[in-house]
Amino acid sequence: MNTEIAYNNVELFENIKNADLDKLLVCIRSFKKDYKKGQTIYMETDNIPYVGIVLYGSVHMIKEDIWGNSSLFTFFGPGELFGESFAVQKDISSSVIFKAAEETKVLFLAASNIIHNCPNACAFHSQIATNLFHLLGMKNQKFINKIEILSKGSIREKLLAYISQLAQEQNSKYVNSPLSRVALAEYLSVNRSAMIRELSKMRDDGIIDFDKDTFIVKEVNYGKKN
Repeated sequence: MNTEIAYNNVELFENIKNADLDKLLVCIRSFKKDYKKGQTIYMETDNIPYVGIVLYGSVHMIKEDIWGNSSLFTFFGPGELFGESFAVQKDISSSVIFKAAEETKVLFLAASNIIHNCPNACAFHSQIATNLFHLLGMKNQKFINKIEILSKGSIREKLLAYISQLAQEQNSKYVNSPLSRVALAEYLSVNRSAMIRELSKMRDDGIIDFDKDTFIVKEVNYGKKN
């Protein structure tokens, strides 16, 4: 049985008292919805009036070209927001597809009720608006990290950049990847078979080891920079 992340671990609700959360969720017209693995949450060109928060599971942001080829642009785990970049715009139609990568529960919040002034002048309402725009800035950093990975020339360099970013985020040489091999190849925009061969070579070269979706980083400084 999946367990929902506690609201006090959701960054969007940072500095909001637990006692105010129930009022807040009513004020911004929240609701929850369950999704099965592979189920679409938002289609391309859909209007996105709601910000989504992953309560458990994971959500993939997918981009398709005119020939129907898809690529995994980014992904969201428990506690993370998705759709907010579209929901706060004047034109709130999406240019990507959001899908549940596994059994997933999402908490939806009406974006217009977050970014516009509350008639009741709730203090916690202004706090959630502040939090949202702070998280928008952090999301931009996530996209910059993806660009850095894709800018690498070889499969090995892309894998190293991806694993390095996760190792720094997790501050450990034991790196838990949220992506399966299939999803990782799509995220890196590389051939899956070629990627798996390269991972084996990297293990043979003593750079990494791995067990399922866990990578063990060897002989590098994965800690914070001085």
